[in-house]
Amino acid sequence: MNAAFEKRLLVLLFLLAMVMGSGPGLYLINPDPGDPSATFTLGGLPVIYLWGLLWYAVQLSVIIRAYTAYWKGGDDA
Repeated sequence: MNAAFEKRLLVLLFLLAMVMGSGPGLYLINPDPGDPSATFTLGGLPVIYLWGLLWYAVQLSVIIRAYTAYWKGGDDA
């Protein structure tokens, strides 16, 4: 994969994860409290919590990939 393309992809994926994890993405997953058939848990955990964990895992994956592939040691001072 082209390095410049992968860097752009990582940045876009990280920004998407930031928006979806704790921003407007919460409105997609958070059920209406007045809905009697709404499901608030999945496997005993709140759905909104699992949604946040999913996007934080995406952020962590992007950081690990960028660290191992693009962040090289050097004198940053």
